[in-house]
Amino acid sequence: MSYPWRVTLTLIASWWLLLWPWTHLTTDTPTLVASALGGTVVLVIGAMTARRGGFLMFLMLLGAGVAALCVSVAALAGFTAVTQMPQVALEGVSYLQAGTAPVGAHPGATVIILGAVIALAVAASLLTLPSRQPALGILPLVSLYVAPSVIVVTPMLWSEFCLLAVACVALLWAGSAAPRSPGATKSIAFVATLVIGATSLGITDGLSRVIPPLEPPRSQDPLQMNDPSLDLKRNLVQGTDDVVLTYRTSSGQGEYLKLATLTAFSRTGFGLSDVRVGTGRFPAVPGAPPGKSTTTSVQVGAFRSEWLPVPYAPTDISAPGDWGFALDTLDVMALDRVNRTAATENLTYDVTSLTVDASREAIARASADDAPRREVTTATAGLPANVAALARDITRDQTTAGAKAQALEAYLRSDRFTYSTANDTGVGDGIDTIEDFLFRSHRGYCEQFAGSMTLMARTLGIPARMAVGFVPGTPSDGSWKVTARDMHTWPELWLDGLGWVAFEPTPSRGGSAATQAPSPASATPTVTAQPTAETASPEPEPVGSASEEPDPATSASDAAGAGDVLPWILVGLVVVAGGAALVYLWPSWARSRRRARRLSGTGDPRADTVAAWDEVRDSVTDLKLPWPDGSPRFAAEHLLDRLGGDAAAEASLRTLAAATERALFDRSEDYDLPGAWRDEVETIVVALTAAAHKRHSSTPRRAA
Repeated sequence: MSYPWRVTLTLIASWWLLLWPWTHLTTDTPTLVASALGGTVVLVIGAMTARRGGFLMFLMLLGAGVAALCVSVAALAGFTAVTQMPQVALEGVSYLQAGTAPVGAHPGATVIILGAVIALAVAASLLTLPSRQPALGILPLVSLYVAPSVIVVTPMLWSEFCLLAVACVALLWAGSAAPRSPGATKSIAFVATLVIGATSLGITDGLSRVIPPLEPPRSQDPLQMNDPSLDLKRNLVQGTDDVVLTYRTSSGQGEYLKLATLTAFSRTGFGLSDVRVGTGRFPAVPGAPPGKSTTTSVQVGAFRSEWLPVPYAPTDISAPGDWGFALDTLDVMALDRVNRTAATENLTYDVTSLTVDASREAIARASADDAPRREVTTATAGLPANVAALARDITRDQTTAGAKAQALEAYLRSDRFTYSTANDTGVGDGIDTIEDFLFRSHRGYCEQFAGSMTLMARTLGIPARMAVGFVPGTPSDGSWKVTARDMHTWPELWLDGLGWVAFEPTPSRGGSAATQAPSPASATPTVTAQPTAETASPEPEPVGSASEEPDPATSASDAAGAGDVLPWILVGLVVVAGGAALVYLWPSWARSRRRARRLSGTGDPRADTVAAWDEVRDSVTDLKLPWPDGSPRFAAEHLLDRLGGDAAAEASLRTLAAATERALFDRSEDYDLPGAWRDEVETIVVALTAAAHKRHSSTPRRAA
């Protein structure tokens, strides 16, 4: 196997191994896999173009790197992220600067990680292949390993350091038989080494400056939160009327009590996404007009959860135990890793929340242009086109985001749809279930109603997400009683000036008004929309036990979507590699066609002889050997020592040179030399090639 391919295959294996430490930086598995695939494509193209070297190799690697980056970003974050890549990258910087390692999926972080890994792959090819010095490839390998170790404040693991050591030793071994580059390239290789090596280390240094050291959670492992919406239908059917909590409010009114927010979406439905966790004082609540402060005192019974039921938007909590809140959604969660999933059982606590009244008219006037993290709350993950078409048809007479939201809510609450938890209704809010609900069965429960409105809103460009919690419950002597059957899910849509407005598309039995919840990126206050006959919320929906499953992981943004986008990334990268291969192989194909045409014979001995000599001259040029100026005989004499002592080749060269002179200068009628020179030319070219390779491989290597 040739040097370029030995080194390249070693680099590819090292690339996959050394991306393992990056899991300390991010839990976004699709981005890490796409980075490895993109680096693989770049390294393969580097091996393909290594013999051409120079500027052509640089252009091919640069083009392949840019193409791999664009394809991967488009598949993972959408085409808009490609067209606005600089802006998205800047958003990624802000996201990473404010994040807690390991950070979750984010389009900007995807751009930064992909760009860094692919750029290091370009550097690895340019350092190791033209110079034929495999030791230079250690620079990008170390950079690939060090970047996450520098960014994340965690001790380096010996197992991961051993991966780096193995990769470096394997690279040196793979290139151990590599000859030194020709002397003419020494200075170029030296300058390139300095420039590219500095670039490789600069990428690592730049990442460490862009992303200051991220403090990990209190444990090195991220909290694995349970999704309270799991098995919701089973709970709806099998639930009891046992009271799980009671509460009193300073306003005397009932409150929606929210557990968790579902923003991640894949074909299987909505789920939890990775969040940044804060402690202490809650952040300010911008994005809404001034509101009133409400205090809610809660007494929990036999309800076991790691999520604390709170009204929107909490501004302060007083609860025993160790609690934090999601900076994006203000969901309150237990941080104590001992018995965390039962943190709410028999708990008494107080919550202060902010409520802002908003009229139905104010909602109808609202736009949705300034939502934070639109790339997360507008993702539809392969939703069929008929769902988007239905949303456009429902809202064709509306001009504002708020009016469109009201139209979607009214459509789902109309008599077209029937609330049902029967066995023949769908389960969850995945794409197949939603499509069946909207276009065929028209029967379902809160997950289908809420999921349908959330997805249709997203297709209209309105940021939307799902909330899981409890409806206000039943009033009793100044307090409110909430049973397991009061568990519910509803959509929340972002409206400028109001924040996250919760709508009620589930046509159950009438009840409370829709409420507005916190903003995802900057806690936005709650808003209570005035109830009307058209949009009145239902009575508490029948629902079952709210206890969690034993240990379901809630880093849903990792796995959700990986199966959806990775095949497209593979297809895109195959197209990129195929295009690069076509560009690379085209000159060789054209050269082969020219050789075949010259040696096929035309029946004209003079023309065939001259064509054969032209083929010898081009073959010498292909081998990067000098072509002697002068007559064919003169050129032949100077080429004899390039044939490696092959007697047959020397005889063929002399014969062809003499015939070429006759063909060029002898215009007599009795030109009787043969016109077919294929065998002679092939003999000459084989000898030239073998001698050139022998001289190249026998050149002594430069001392290390």
